[in-house]
Amino acid sequence: MARPDRYWLRGLTLTLGLYVLVSVAVTDTFGLFFIVMLAALGLSVTLFYWLFPGSHFTTIALANFLSIYACLFTFFVESNFETASDWAIRISFVLPIAAFIAGVSLRREEINNLVRHEAESRVHYAPRLFLWLLPVFAVGLATFILPHKDYRPETISAFLLLSMGLIAVVVFVVSRDVTAFLLETGLLFEEFFDQAYALLAPTLAFFTYYSFVVVVFGCIYRIIDRVIPGAHFTVLGVDREITFLESLYFSIITLSTVGYGDLVPASFLVRAIASLQIVIGVWLIIFGFSEVLRYARERDWREQRRHGRH
Repeated sequence: MARPDRYWLRGLTLTLGLYVLVSVAVTDTFGLFFIVMLAALGLSVTLFYWLFPGSHFTTIALANFLSIYACLFTFFVESNFETASDWAIRISFVLPIAAFIAGVSLRREEINNLVRHEAESRVHYAPRLFLWLLPVFAVGLATFILPHKDYRPETISAFLLLSMGLIAVVVFVVSRDVTAFLLETGLLFEEFFDQAYALLAPTLAFFTYYSFVVVVFGCIYRIIDRVIPGAHFTVLGVDREITFLESLYFSIITLSTVGYGDLVPASFLVRAIASLQIVIGVWLIIFGFSEVLRYARERDWREQRRHGRH
């Protein structure tokens, strides 16, 4: 029983963590609406896991889905319904979530069969994704056409409730397809994490070599700037000696071929060394991906041989 609880907690933590991150970014205060959204998201993840305790990664997919919904709702309100009343915004946010939970509750047995079928057969169910998204996009598009400045806040609030109410109806009707989409996403999450865990060793080896190149060239840049006379770097338009942290920063952006332009080489010697590092960086990326893929193929081959013997 400890395993399901862990996955439920992961989904809940992911949902609330992403929502808090979004809220800190888009608002200056933590008011009642923040608490309402936090409670709605947390309750929905908990209820979904209570309804379908075996859908581990599906719960994590739901967490991500709800976090994305919080971002889209914030954009939706700030773009078209900024003058709507607070109570209308709170109710509007909860409506689609409540409709989804109600829909999956009524179809619980049907969705449970779908979850078991996916887990046992690994034959993916193809949800009618674009079909159920079309009316949602249509409602959202219609709200952008409204002449918002011509209406009073009470009318804008009514439009917001009507729009989110229509979306809630759509979500309720297609709750099975939405759950199937979450299930498919959850299975992809599971496969991705399995692959990532299996490739952890070569990936760490790649980043170890990557960081080695960053540190070596960073030290070279710093030593050149300290030992050889002359201006070797320009920082924000000023020729001056760089610090060790700035040399590491320059090494990282050079190896990744980003080159922001805030710190640029001013001497031909540093330019030549930076060019060499860029070439090494391109080679390192090609070599690194090649080795990771080779390791993955060899691992799959060993797994196939092992299963073949059994």
